[in-house]
Amino acid sequence: MNSGRETMSELSTATAALTLAASEMKDTKESFESIRVDADVAINEVNTNFAEKAASLTIMATDGYRKAIEDASGGRNTVIYDAQGNPNIMVVIPRFNCEDINDAVFAKTGVDMRLGTGTHPAFKTNGVDRGEILIGKYLASEGANGGCSVIGGVQPKTSVDYDTAKSLCTNKGEGWHMMSIHEWAAIALWSLANETVPRGNTNYGRAHDAKWEAALRSDGGLPGDISGTARSDTGSGPDTWAHDHGAFGVQDLVGNVWERVDQMKLEDGQIITSLDNDPSLTEENWHRYSAYFDSTLNTTSGEAGSPVLSSGITNRNGPIGDLSNGAYMYNGVISSITKGAGYIEREELRRLLIEFEGASKLDGSLYVRNYGERIPLRGGSWVNGGDVGIGALHLTISRLHKDGYVGFRPAYFV
Repeated sequence: MNSGRETMSELSTATAALTLAASEMKDTKESFESIRVDADVAINEVNTNFAEKAASLTIMATDGYRKAIEDASGGRNTVIYDAQGNPNIMVVIPRFNCEDINDAVFAKTGVDMRLGTGTHPAFKTNGVDRGEILIGKYLASEGANGGCSVIGGVQPKTSVDYDTAKSLCTNKGEGWHMMSIHEWAAIALWSLANETVPRGNTNYGRAHDAKWEAALRSDGGLPGDISGTARSDTGSGPDTWAHDHGAFGVQDLVGNVWERVDQMKLEDGQIITSLDNDPSLTEENWHRYSAYFDSTLNTTSGEAGSPVLSSGITNRNGPIGDLSNGAYMYNGVISSITKGAGYIEREELRRLLIEFEGASKLDGSLYVRNYGERIPLRGGSWVNGGDVGIGALHLTISRLHKDGYVGFRPAYFV
């Protein structure tokens, strides 16, 4: 009996000890959990503070870079960081009146370009005036996070088709778009009026019309050497390759690579554009002019004569809808393009440097295929020599075309 009582007593003592131990373990677990929660809170606070300070430092750095660029250029250049975090050095182009440009060109050349009056369409969006537009100082180059940048001293981004190039621009965020035909023409007209029409890399790393002007070739080759790839780094040429012949102008509009421009196309020879600078307007809503590029020759092979602005097409050089690279038309001086009988002249097309009045001294050739859909290129490349110029217009490629001779340039609305 005593032995049984002793056993029961020992069991009771052991149970009490276990209960106490379990209680202590629970308290310890709760204590550890409290410590873990406190530690997590502290770590999160540190991470948050670090992220905030890092973001603050990034903002300070980017703001400092922007201020340095703006101060150095007197406000003519600025830096915009896009939604993907890529830097873009932009040139501010203030609004101007067509009559003022026309008067300046007439005073210098004796040519009345008949540009009309009022704001140039590059500074209008759906009929509403803009005080300025911002144009990429350089051609687009490779960027981070699947995007593109606008910076100097690098190779331009090439070998992308029209729709991809356009998406690379619009994906930068609100206000971004690919440079339009309106914007290109506005800059070209301003340069003509100010006697600063740019030269560029038009002869394998140098200017064909000023061979002492050279830029850094991608292959490191000698200027003028026709072997290798003579595409030059963005902005590596002299100031005369900028639209204002200065350090703060739009670079490389002439030569280096042909540039895609938006808001214009040909469909089986018919000219189609937006009526003003509205990148949000779908292609289906662009304006179809009763204006076509007819040919002087009835042929479907080789060089098919010279393009003629016409109210219709008599000589189509390929099947309707055909996107192949067959017969093409060519005029070595775009401003000398002829107009067919019955063609109705259009101020809108003169403002876009598609139609011309008189020899305006805007250099460049015109290439056209009047069959299938054709997407425009302007300016010229490093191999084209005397065919290039700020007036040059290439209307022979489809929207799917891509190669190392074609690039693009972002633009921005404030």
